[in-house]
Amino acid sequence: MMAEKNSHQKEYLSNKSKKNSNKVEEPFIAWDLSKAVANIQEGLASDILQTIQTRLDISRMELSTLLMISPRTLDRRRKEDVLPPDESERSYRIARLTDLAAEVFGSMEKASTWFKQPNYALGNKKPLDIVQTEPGARLVERTLQQIQHGITV
Repeated sequence: MMAEKNSHQKEYLSNKSKKNSNKVEEPFIAWDLSKAVANIQEGLASDILQTIQTRLDISRMELSTLLMISPRTLDRRRKEDVLPPDESERSYRIARLTDLAAEVFGSMEKASTWFKQPNYALGNKKPLDIVQTEPGARLVERTLQQIQHGITV
């Protein structure tokens, strides 16, 4: 399991500008809170948008809804080097949860499927539909941790 984590620890630098020193390091779940706060306040590299979209295998519209920004704003953000702090925080939250889900289920593909299916423990809502807010993300994280520890959910 540790070797798996190490193989995922790559550094991504925005392809759009060499000035951007905001590296997106994976896995996001490995960031301690101090590092997460600092990176979010500086703004995460916009590459995280593609990372989330690819991990969850979702459309542009679904990503827009997930991040609570309009599709036009999403398109603009993809062209920019760095996301604003509020969008960085939402992006980090979702990326961190995808890391946890992949760890729990053994693959990103299985994690992606889990995020898209209604879950009894979440009031028969899809995890993808409730991770937009911090309380929803906490429910999803708690459910994933229960699954990880073998607790029936």
